[in-house]
Amino acid sequence: MEGPADLVRRAVGAASRRSGRPELLAAFYPQAAQILREEIAIGAILAGVLRSDSMFVDVGTNRGQILREAVRLAPAGRHVAFEPIPALAAELARSFPGVDCRQLALGAGPDVAEFCHFTALDGWSGLRRSPEISDERGHPQYIQVQVSTLDAELSDLLASVIKIDVEGAELQVLEGARAVLSRANPIVVFEHVAAAARLYGSQPGSLWDLFSELGYRVFAITGDGPIARSTFTDNTTVINWLATPG
Repeated sequence: MEGPADLVRRAVGAASRRSGRPELLAAFYPQAAQILREEIAIGAILAGVLRSDSMFVDVGTNRGQILREAVRLAPAGRHVAFEPIPALAAELARSFPGVDCRQLALGAGPDVAEFCHFTALDGWSGLRRSPEISDERGHPQYIQVQVSTLDAELSDLLASVIKIDVEGAELQVLEGARAVLSRANPIVVFEHVAAAARLYGSQPGSLWDLFSELGYRVFAITGDGPIARSTFTDNTTVINWLATPG
């Protein structure tokens, strides 16, 4: 279960994005400063990796906050966005007509599953309900979603960057992407909060172990690393991470 510090970090991050002036919040809240550093770092990584024709894959696209930057940097690339919430998937298709937007959740195998859509806090939605969001705050709606795998969806495609933000289900998405990671060797930008991952039964070091098995090294998104397994499992501050092949 996420503690108060986790909730503050994520709530401040959401407020930062809504305000359009994250630097103001960062001046007052250390958590906001960390999130601002991570958002800047994600932008820098995309700018350093994506060429004009590179392929970007966005898993858990939400409203396309990061997808928009990838499309700007790689206007001639083929991009694929995965978003299981029907209204958001339709909005993405309208906003990004040149992107292959697929109304799917991703996991370790194909399935039809119940998905908790917090209609008032859609960024907290997932295949497992966050216990920190009350009915009053989140206005949950339970929907049935199709679940696929990255290996099935990207069987003939070579992604340069894969971004994963799925509220704790990152390990399951990566278990379903072993062939893609081995074949295409993409950079992986992923969110990982241990408390959210525990909702899916993931152990603290499982993500690190999977990447290590596939020949990847793990870094904090701001550049610290390579990160040792013990440092990754003991982390309480970093939310976004980077995995690089080789």
